[in-house]
Amino acid sequence: MLYLGYWCSLQGFLTHSFGWTRHDRGLRWWYDAGRPTDDPRFALLDAVWGRDGNLIAYAGWFHHRLDWFDHQALTTWTRFDGSRDALSPTWERSFRATKERPAVDPTTPYGKHLEAGDHAAGPTAGDFKANLVVVPNTERRAIYAAEVPRGWYRGLAELGNGLPPLSNASWRVDVYVRDIGFLGTYRRSRSTGLWFSGRHRFHSVGN
Repeated sequence: MLYLGYWCSLQGFLTHSFGWTRHDRGLRWWYDAGRPTDDPRFALLDAVWGRDGNLIAYAGWFHHRLDWFDHQALTTWTRFDGSRDALSPTWERSFRATKERPAVDPTTPYGKHLEAGDHAAGPTAGDFKANLVVVPNTERRAIYAAEVPRGWYRGLAELGNGLPPLSNASWRVDVYVRDIGFLGTYRRSRSTGLWFSGRHRFHSVGN
């Protein structure tokens, strides 16, 4: 089960922190940009899955399994783009090589039933127990606190989308989950409609 947690944590991280619906696009962008680590989340990707050499395998798996993801976690709030991107010859070779690994190999996401998204769906699944409070004497700050990890992203989306609209600005919501802690400051993208943490340009590349 260790390898299942390894892959599910990556899947959930890319989905609920970056707000990516297209992990393959985001990861290809990251590699093509020279694997920058100026964002601490990219530094984590590089230090764990990148160091293991498994991020390309995951990106390739996502690319080959696009037909399975129209029901994934974030499709409740956005329309999923399941069209395969045209790949460069280099990426074609890389993805072909990862697909040829045995499915029983723990270093590949194939054969782990990740396509259904059930293993990593906790933040968007079911009901949520959370509160969102606007910070007094601020123009666009709020605090979101979830009592339990399950459903925390769903609560953020449903409660956060009910905040009063702002002109030429976005609400910045500090997200906390009991038993986990501070997850980051989130905003709602005007282009995708999804909540994400970090810079918007890093959110955009994975959608």
